[in-house]
Amino acid sequence: MAGGSLLANYFNPIPQPGQEGYTPTPTHHLRVMFENDLAFGHDRNYTHGTRIDYAREMPSGNAWGISLMQNIHTPEHHTDGAVPGEHPYIGYLMLGGAYMQRGEDFGSVFEFQVGASGNASGARHTQNEFHKFFGLETWDGWGDQVPSEILFQLSMRQDFRVSALEFEGTNGWKSDATFFLREDIGTAYIRGGAGISFRYGVNLPPSMQVTGSRGGNYGLGLLKKPEYRRDELSYFVVASLYAEYTARDITADGGVFHDFETGVSSQPWQVQAQLGVGVSYQGIDYYAGGVLQSSTYRDGETTYYGTFSVTWHW
Repeated sequence: MAGGSLLANYFNPIPQPGQEGYTPTPTHHLRVMFENDLAFGHDRNYTHGTRIDYAREMPSGNAWGISLMQNIHTPEHHTDGAVPGEHPYIGYLMLGGAYMQRGEDFGSVFEFQVGASGNASGARHTQNEFHKFFGLETWDGWGDQVPSEILFQLSMRQDFRVSALEFEGTNGWKSDATFFLREDIGTAYIRGGAGISFRYGVNLPPSMQVTGSRGGNYGLGLLKKPEYRRDELSYFVVASLYAEYTARDITADGGVFHDFETGVSSQPWQVQAQLGVGVSYQGIDYYAGGVLQSSTYRDGETTYYGTFSVTWHW
């Protein structure tokens, strides 16, 4: 596998600085991501997420980043007020800063976020304007949302290259795989888990290995890919499976500083599966996928939502 890649690069080498066809390595990375369950025709539980993040590479190859993230959760039925036994109304808005260690076999990220829940998160306004723009019904129970609180969160992720799942097919098709760990600790979440992501395609880019609107996920890949040709088209399919244990989840358990009865409690063990497609061309990544999320609260239902992102590299 590695020998095949070296042989291919020998006969068709990647242009180096000063050579014809050389494309400078991008150092700026800006991603805009949206997640919404309307992609599967329903509106409940985790209903919408937006994440905008920017990463800047340093001469060492590591990077720093900043992010803005808003996530919104609602019950299945939009009556006037909270619905007993269904997901409470809650949204949160977070501003983060991160440091990313990058390598060919291992990468890690540490992101610290500060933000707010409740009215201060702007979730009610965001959903109302979104529904008004698309001519959808409004949710009338935001008056009973989880109260406003200041949030602090540390999110960490470690990515490991799984060389045993790498192979080369015909016509330039090849695979790669990433084993990843995640840890969150703060006033919003206390949780941790592990997962694996598998890709198969042509000219696999270093980005779009692990996606999602949550802390620690940036549009810049943690695992470098020296064989990636930035000036050529990339396309692939990706599948991932992730499981985690949750000790605290603000979206189900409520805040830390207010005594507020949400009517539900967080589900300790949760599983998430994702299937998507990615295309990268001339410094822009496009990704679209579907996510199956097990219930985040006891006696809840499985949630399906779509995830879409565009990333610019320059």
